[in-house]
Amino acid sequence: MSTSEQITRIQTARNTIRTKLVELGLVASTAQIDALATAISNIVNNGTVNAEVKEGESYTIPAGYHSGTGIVKGVSGGGNYNLQDKSVTPTKSQQSVTPDSGYYGLSGVTVGAIPENYQDVSSVDATAADVLANKKIVDATGKLLAGTMPNNGAVDVTLKCNSDPTYTVPKGYHNGSGVVKVNSTEATVTPTKERQVLDGYSNEAFYEVVTVEPIPDAYQDVTAVTAAAAQVLLGKVIVDTTGAKVTGTMPDRGAVAATIDGISVTSYTIPKGYHNGSGTVSLTDDIENALAAI
Repeated sequence: MSTSEQITRIQTARNTIRTKLVELGLVASTAQIDALATAISNIVNNGTVNAEVKEGESYTIPAGYHSGTGIVKGVSGGGNYNLQDKSVTPTKSQQSVTPDSGYYGLSGVTVGAIPENYQDVSSVDATAADVLANKKIVDATGKLLAGTMPNNGAVDVTLKCNSDPTYTVPKGYHNGSGVVKVNSTEATVTPTKERQVLDGYSNEAFYEVVTVEPIPDAYQDVTAVTAAAAQVLLGKVIVDTTGAKVTGTMPDRGAVAATIDGISVTSYTIPKGYHNGSGTVSLTDDIENALAAI
């Protein structure tokens, strides 16, 4: 083996030793072989270390080499330790409870009650549409929800009897003060011979009151009328039992004047018709003379 090969071999071995000693914190990364040798020689051979540790105590493992067969074990009783009684409040996240600094362990853990602002929401079945708009709830999983139900407040609607007689109540919340109404009007009507129909819808309203006036004085009950045209003075008008106008045909004789003489005219037939009561039927002088001669 040449000299250069020997030097390379030694350098390789040095580097291996240096790397391990640097890892153990015993030398710097630039230490030469003599520093490495010193560091190795200073390592204490602890061999097999056995120790017992009581509760609340600790054991410091000495620096140096250990054979790997030593045992450190704990024994009960006689320890000097301080335990902590700790309280925690439940949270939405899991908690790992450990003793504070200066305490060996926990003598007890008190878990407080679920805070008042936390409730069992597993039975919640309301959805956003079931809740007034912008009002918030939590669902069965605890997720915060904002309501979407429309707030209609107090609806004020006037129905139009003719053009818009119905109103569809909109979906959503109503505060109980809303009113749906119709306009009303009043009317007065006088009976006529023709049938009358009152159209209140012409003003988009309905009749609250309709006043029917009495039958006019000129109108009377004609069901008892029995006179016919021939029984009514000519030119005079009556109505029959149907209310139809009837013009009389009875002749108006006025004051009739007639004579009979007993000879050529022995009788007088009173003509059909109306007589005013002033007419006369009289005997002539000839009749009087004839009677006197008998």
